[in-house]
Amino acid sequence: MKVSEKKQVVVEIRGIGTGNIGSVMMLLTLLEQIQSPKIKFTVCPQEASCEYTFYSKLGLFPKFSFAYKKVQLSELGKFLPRKWRRLYGLVINEEVDVIVDTSGFAYSSLWGENPARILSQDSRRYKKLGKSLILLPQAFGPFQSPKIKNYMREIIENATLIYARDIYSYTSLKEIKDAPNIKICPDFTILMKGVLPPYFNREKHQICVVPNQRMKDKTDRPGRYIELMRQIITQIQSERMTPFFLIFGGDEDVQVAREINALLNNPLEIINETNPQLAKGIIENSRALIGSRYHSLVCALQAGVPVIGTGWSHKYYFLFQEFKATDRLIDINLSGQEIRENVSRLLKEAESLSVNPEVSRERERVEAEVKKMFREVLEIILSHYPHECSSSCRW
Repeated sequence: MKVSEKKQVVVEIRGIGTGNIGSVMMLLTLLEQIQSPKIKFTVCPQEASCEYTFYSKLGLFPKFSFAYKKVQLSELGKFLPRKWRRLYGLVINEEVDVIVDTSGFAYSSLWGENPARILSQDSRRYKKLGKSLILLPQAFGPFQSPKIKNYMREIIENATLIYARDIYSYTSLKEIKDAPNIKICPDFTILMKGVLPPYFNREKHQICVVPNQRMKDKTDRPGRYIELMRQIITQIQSERMTPFFLIFGGDEDVQVAREINALLNNPLEIINETNPQLAKGIIENSRALIGSRYHSLVCALQAGVPVIGTGWSHKYYFLFQEFKATDRLIDINLSGQEIRENVSRLLKEAESLSVNPEVSRERERVEAEVKKMFREVLEIILSHYPHECSSSCRW
């Protein structure tokens, strides 16, 4: 067999969603860090969230998928002639060697049992067929019902590697099954490089504000979040600095921004940037960030941009803990005086362009841990390629 004809390792990427910049950040980082001519990436196309115009630009191959009345019939793909599949770039289930899950935060009672149920069923099939399942760093838990705990136990038993993004997620998994394939690693999008868009104006775009619909539908006081953001923005404007909205979560977050704008005497510009690299470039070049989307906060902490964060789940607290900056994560129920004190501190840092040295030190540690994780992942992927060794790793 000629080298050019030799089988590539086919890696299926699960958990992609184009409606959320953070999800696309994870995909782009994965593709940037795991590069080899011996690897071929495939995705399962989905209407509205992973269509041809999205995945084709990234060099991803479509995996044949077909369902009728909720019955999965993807195995029919093996009856398609091989020359047709090659002509259209179609990948079928039996050709996949490794499955990499980049869901971010899907396996939790907060999202119901269905995501865990589906992956548990698939993981059983993957293991039987000798495929490797890797769950890249993401948040897990809480797991409240016996059913979801059983699903997660099966996932743990069948997966090759599972990376929890924080100690809470790690403990939640270990309490179900204390298995050696459960590891801990920070969010890996910290390695993605930002690009400054040409329309960015340092006078108009000073304080970046990233809203989040989850702060309304996943908290007990949705109206309080809107009022908190109004108070913060009003104080920033009174200090003669210019805030603006940057959208990370699609149309639903645009609606949140408009709701806040309706309460302001001077509504903010809304930037709905869909390119993750440009969105990160905007945050990196802002003087400060008020963020409620997880990956917007990762961008700011990685770049050393002064930040105030709000969150609705454990993943926010442990992100700030990772950078020894938990005092920058505020509760939506703070008093007016406490809000003013936090904003005043932020604006002082924004004016001086100061970077917390402790955050800088933690950033170097986090980057080293993420690179180590990718070395481990690449080694497993290339183990499916005949006679491959870990020395091919780019680091």
